[in-house]
Amino acid sequence: MGSIANTIKLYLILQSKGKVKIKELAEELEVDERTIRRYKDELEQANIYIDSEPGRYGGYYLYNDNYLMGLTLSQEEYLALMMINEELSRSNHVVSRDYNSAIEKISVVYNVHHHNATGTNFSNYTVKKSKSNVNISEERKKLIDIHAAALTRNKVKIKYYSLSSGLSERIVHPYATIQYKGDLYFAGYCEKRQEIRDFKLCRIREYTVLDSKFPKNDNFNLEEYMKNCIGIIKGEKIDLKIQIFFPMAQIVKEKIFVDNQKITEYKDEGYIIYEATMEGLEEIKSWILSMGSYAKVLEPKFLQDEIKDEIKKIINIY
Repeated sequence: MGSIANTIKLYLILQSKGKVKIKELAEELEVDERTIRRYKDELEQANIYIDSEPGRYGGYYLYNDNYLMGLTLSQEEYLALMMINEELSRSNHVVSRDYNSAIEKISVVYNVHHHNATGTNFSNYTVKKSKSNVNISEERKKLIDIHAAALTRNKVKIKYYSLSSGLSERIVHPYATIQYKGDLYFAGYCEKRQEIRDFKLCRIREYTVLDSKFPKNDNFNLEEYMKNCIGIIKGEKIDLKIQIFFPMAQIVKEKIFVDNQKITEYKDEGYIIYEATMEGLEEIKSWILSMGSYAKVLEPKFLQDEIKDEIKKIINIY
């Protein structure tokens, strides 16, 4: 890892963990203690000051975050930050309080640089989506602790409730955090299942960040991991071909579900042919069924049968 990346990582570790001994920092970043002191000097040149405390419970810690005082933002950048803040607040995101606090600090700097500009009114902007029914404080702590463990490559022991197998204890190697439909997940290697899996934070009943480390997985790439997924579920790749009629055809044309999708439009007939390679059978079925009679699976044949069976089950319920 390069010097700049390591310097940023040093800051993130101190921000998430608080006080950390220089020996531990050196081990985390795989450098010597002299290099850690150089990173400290580089951060202080950017007005990010790191203090130290001797003794058994001492270590390096962030003194302040005055680097914000050098921040300059364009009006467009500032408005974008405010819109994100509004979205996080309305969706009850677990870090909305922290983000709002950061925005308040940024607003002070922005107003000083823009001669006490007045705040923007976002009463005419909203985000419509479901909110997670969770304890925000608990979810926030989980997110921060697991994200820090991913940075420092610490294993995490969890008691996890799976929809398929119930409650079980697992040792996991957290790689990355993911947000999907207002819920938070993390992707990581599960020692019990011996494969990379997704874990929903609200289904973690208990967790402990362990001292033991896991090796870096150079083969894991978050973008590649999520590449063909219409949602969060992974699985066998499905070569999909669907006939979609108006008005759903227009709605589908306005979105990119996966990067490899291909849309062929038949304007006179009033439909499109949607083709893509996707993963996540259950979510693919849910998406197709959500379009009702406006969507017809052309390929593959087994998916046609799956949709027919699901429709029969729905009819039987009613």
